[in-house]
Amino acid sequence: MSEEKRQGFWKKHLDKMGIGGAIFAALCCLGFPALISIVSAIGIGFLINDAILLPLLVVFLLIVVAGLYFGVKHHGSWLALSVGTTSAVITFIAIAPVSNKPAAIVGIAGLIVASILNVWLRMSHSEPQAYTK
Repeated sequence: MSEEKRQGFWKKHLDKMGIGGAIFAALCCLGFPALISIVSAIGIGFLINDAILLPLLVVFLLIVVAGLYFGVKHHGSWLALSVGTTSAVITFIAIAPVSNKPAAIVGIAGLIVASILNVWLRMSHSEPQAYTK
């Protein structure tokens, strides 16, 4: 695989990988019972500690925003980045200082919407434009 294709892969999928990690960290911080049970069962229960999860959440939220920024460079629309950045801030504030589950869920949903919007904008930008006379 060439270096250009490898970099293109990361730039194209960085937001989606970041959202996966951010959802994992957010749900662990919020004490989602099913996820905590799975994490404990597979032997990585040491992760269920806010001293580990909050920095992990920040890293993944920054990865999401970076991935959305690469999307802006591809398709030229700032909408997905705006939604994603706002949702990342809401998610962090709702989890770290406030611990508000409904607001955290809204933030996570916004991150998912931003990623879907980014994919849609990428796909619509890469399609050839049909010219009509």
